[in-house]
Amino acid sequence: MIPVARQLADWVSGIRLRDLPSEVVRAALDCIVDTTGVGLAGTSHPTARAVRRSLPRDYAAGCARVWGEEAACAASGAALANGTAAHALDFDDTSYAGIVHGSAAVWPAVLACAETLDVPGECALEAFIAGVEIEYALGRALPERVYFDGWWTSGVLGAIGAAAGAAKALGLDREKTRHAVSFAACQATGMRAMIGTAAKPLALGRAAQTGVQAAWFAHDGHDAPADAFEHENGFVQLIAAGTFDAAALRVGTRFALIDPGVAFKLFPACSATQAAAETVADLMIENQLAPEDVVAVHCEVTPLVAVSLRYDDPRTVTEAQFSMPYAVGCILTFGDFAAHHLDDSLLRDPRLRSAMRKVTMTRNDALLATESDRRDHPEGAIVHVMLRDGRRLTRNNGAATGMPIKPMPAARLHEKFMSCTAALLTEAAADALLRRLHGLAQLPSCRDLFAELWPRR
Repeated sequence: MIPVARQLADWVSGIRLRDLPSEVVRAALDCIVDTTGVGLAGTSHPTARAVRRSLPRDYAAGCARVWGEEAACAASGAALANGTAAHALDFDDTSYAGIVHGSAAVWPAVLACAETLDVPGECALEAFIAGVEIEYALGRALPERVYFDGWWTSGVLGAIGAAAGAAKALGLDREKTRHAVSFAACQATGMRAMIGTAAKPLALGRAAQTGVQAAWFAHDGHDAPADAFEHENGFVQLIAAGTFDAAALRVGTRFALIDPGVAFKLFPACSATQAAAETVADLMIENQLAPEDVVAVHCEVTPLVAVSLRYDDPRTVTEAQFSMPYAVGCILTFGDFAAHHLDDSLLRDPRLRSAMRKVTMTRNDALLATESDRRDHPEGAIVHVMLRDGRRLTRNNGAATGMPIKPMPAARLHEKFMSCTAALLTEAAADALLRRLHGLAQLPSCRDLFAELWPRR
């Protein structure tokens, strides 16, 4: 069998935008737009700010833009900072091919390299598609239990996807691309123990940075093991106890960007909250309910939801992003759950605390009884809302709006982007940035992408 790193590198080095299906390119642009928007919004997060403060100490100046700063930085520092910001609000996209946040690792890595070498947007778009498809292909080939065993796959696979994307952006040949992928596989890591702490967005930034550094090491002529995946002490053995379906890789013949597709979030919290929170919001509106009308909310959830939402009584904002009571409590109290609700002061709001106490959650494995349920409804929920007048409202929401089976309308993605960028950009500037992102393939230089925020020097 051809070594895995070789298979991946062969495809990455040969990919050309003109040869890709148009629907793959459109899906990739949606991911880039969404990731850029949530990343700009995430620059205000304390963890993202802390990373940016460390950059002058740890990294040289360069040409890669650091979101939220006027100064540019070396590519590895920018990838760290922007990857952290892109995941800080937990508002970035999710792929269930591996259960990963792919775009937030790959796009900052690709963009940092593209800006450093001043390449055109077409090259960056090619590189992004290459990176996320490699990450998702590995996610398909690995057993789902990798995540349930405790590995945080966004870090484990994100570093490899970022390395593939960075290698493409740097224009590496197939042999150097193979080394870049293998370098990243040797360094990939991440544990689910960090969920609900600042370590999680930082680890996503580190995955982006690891990818950039792996690509530069390969660029400079250093070598990594050819059998990094297959070795008896290699990636597959250590991460998945030797279980790997090489036939599922299918790079270049199956594109995870459209099959199964990528999920975009309605709310700035773990994807496991989305279906239940949306359902409660819909029921509140449809029945014209006030917070005091609701006595209790009970959510029956899938195993992935149950294992992901570990904080019934969150004490920090990062814990709150992995709390069903907080997400639903915000809907009950404020009628919405938006980025401005990620505020430490709200954790002490007596109205919100009262609403949170009304919310309970139990695991129901029967929600994934069929293969189609497991494929299409991995984070669905049945929601029961008990009212003061004795009525009980029940709704099964197998997939929140934004899931691949229930795509987010273009107008709503646009609204999300404009909302995320409002604190940094005027409406006109945000519109201009959005046009350049959608027209990335025609952009002469990636350094001009953020002209409204940071004029080219």
